[in-house]
Amino acid sequence: MDHTRRAFLEFVALSAGSGGLVQNVPTAGRAMSPDEGELCHVGPSRDPVRIKVSQQGDGPALAMIVQDMSPGTSVPMHLHEREDEIVLIQSGSGVAMLGDRETPVAAGSVVWVPKGTWHGGRNTGTTTLTWTGIYAPAGFEGYFREISRAPGVEPRQRTAGEWEALDRRYGIRYQR
Repeated sequence: MDHTRRAFLEFVALSAGSGGLVQNVPTAGRAMSPDEGELCHVGPSRDPVRIKVSQQGDGPALAMIVQDMSPGTSVPMHLHEREDEIVLIQSGSGVAMLGDRETPVAAGSVVWVPKGTWHGGRNTGTTTLTWTGIYAPAGFEGYFREISRAPGVEPRQRTAGEWEALDRRYGIRYQR
């Protein structure tokens, strides 16, 4: 069977399985260098986040980001209403918070966070803590796009109501 016919038949099969509407046809995969991916800058320290796998370009199954956290920075306690999350610590050291537990983490540590679980983290080391976050299903990576800003650009000022609407849209809740 030639490549064009096979691709067409795979498309038809995918369309039939999704009620005839295909949002994102899965790609054949790809390999990326560390500096590839959509670059965002988040938080007061404007730490870099790279969106590596996204619902927009890769399909709806999962999303993946890589974030560098400067020494002393943290991800505040929050929960995801819709996504499970897996965090892999690539370098540096810190503390993972799950509910009321704090666990030291370092390169190679993995943290599994089921949806609905309060969690956060801190870089307690003296060097950058780099972590990879995998979210299933995909979609939460859009939150990083919306809260990011380019280096040298002042952050967008949002009202409390705008932050609440953004958090609701992405199903994230923060402990206040």
